[in-house]
Amino acid sequence: MYCERCGKLIDEALNYCNNCGLQLRREGPPSRSVTGVMIAATALTVISGLVIVAALMLLLLEKVSLPEPVFIFGGVFLCALFGIAFMMMRQVSKLIDADLRSREFPQRSSAPPVQLPPRSTSQLEEFREPASVTDHTTRTLEHASARDRH
Repeated sequence: MYCERCGKLIDEALNYCNNCGLQLRREGPPSRSVTGVMIAATALTVISGLVIVAALMLLLLEKVSLPEPVFIFGGVFLCALFGIAFMMMRQVSKLIDADLRSREFPQRSSAPPVQLPPRSTSQLEEFREPASVTDHTTRTLEHASARDRH
């Protein structure tokens, strides 16, 4: 394994890079995932909505003489509740997809990438003749014809 900051080869058992000190493992208690929190929020919304609609319908049925408007109200409330739950579950599925994609292709941490120093002119390689057969033949013939002229 290589350090993300300095590029030095490090042992995977280490928590910190020996060269630059970058923290390699995150320490601390594992946090609850956003997906788990969203599923819990959806379940809480549905359960509390069902309790509220049941309590309201019982109260309204005791107070009014015609039960039809109460049942219409209950139906509209249930449609709205399940619409909200459906939209929340769509978000949960998107979170699960994003979580699976991040496990497939882990993202790099926020550490800056390793930058190699630019080469100085003393480190540059010498100019080499072209490797193309055509260029090589042309240059050879040019040198030969120049020698013949002199």
